[in-house]
Amino acid sequence: MVQCLGRPSCCGGTRRFPPCIGGLGRAGSLALLAIFPICCASAQQTSVPQSTRQLSFEVATVRPSKPGRWGQDLDQSGDRLTVQNYTVRRLIREAYGLKSDSQIIGGPGWIDDRRFDIIAKVDDAEAARMSKMTGEQSDKEWALMLQSLLADRFQLRVTREERTLPVYALIVARSGPKIKRAPEHRADSQDGDPGIEIDWSELTARAASMEAFADSLTSLRDLSSRVVLNRTGLVGDYDFKLDWARDRGDGASQDSPYPALFEALPEQLGLRLKAERAAVEVVIVEAAKAPTGN
Repeated sequence: MVQCLGRPSCCGGTRRFPPCIGGLGRAGSLALLAIFPICCASAQQTSVPQSTRQLSFEVATVRPSKPGRWGQDLDQSGDRLTVQNYTVRRLIREAYGLKSDSQIIGGPGWIDDRRFDIIAKVDDAEAARMSKMTGEQSDKEWALMLQSLLADRFQLRVTREERTLPVYALIVARSGPKIKRAPEHRADSQDGDPGIEIDWSELTARAASMEAFADSLTSLRDLSSRVVLNRTGLVGDYDFKLDWARDRGDGASQDSPYPALFEALPEQLGLRLKAERAAVEVVIVEAAKAPTGN
């Protein structure tokens, strides 16, 4: 099974999204979503405070992935980051806490075509310091180190701003919501871990927020890389399942007993997607250069 982190549409494996963030689980993964808020709508050169600007990995190897390899994986464990079969565009998404490829603008064509394997190690002192941090604090440290690696090994230069882009708003359908609130004290026996799991065209949510659900929808090919914004007004955590005919790249599958996503949402969950335009964070790639060695 390939664990696809963030909101990828490349794999058919199982994907998990934590209920609090809707992005990457801390259990062996980077949780980098929504950690770099935009303060204004004007473009700004990427910068970080002087005290954290030098955060970087002690050592890192970067190699081209084997041709024809299927699936991809990103794993953070202890003092080590391991990345397999990632494009640079995907790495930018992880490093800057973005939800969709539509939030990355510009850059040479090879950032989508070439894939890389990366093994990077944090020095012992930094690893010990991070082990005492909260999850949110250590996630910011990992993100800054990944940004440093991209700047050093891929000569990546970016600017960040907000732009008005086509998005989908997740709203309550006229029928009203058909989902149930999760028990406050969930038994730890057979209910499974909290979060959202997607296995091809079956989504299972356990004690998941609507923010997490919107983020998991953003990952689907069915939505053409549009960011999904939670506009349901529903608070708290919910349990539900969703089955739909998965888009395989040429429209919804014709051999599925379920309807397409846009029909399945109101029928099964009492929710729907509304197309609109909204201001979202974007990263503009000013320059990038393929690495030549380790």
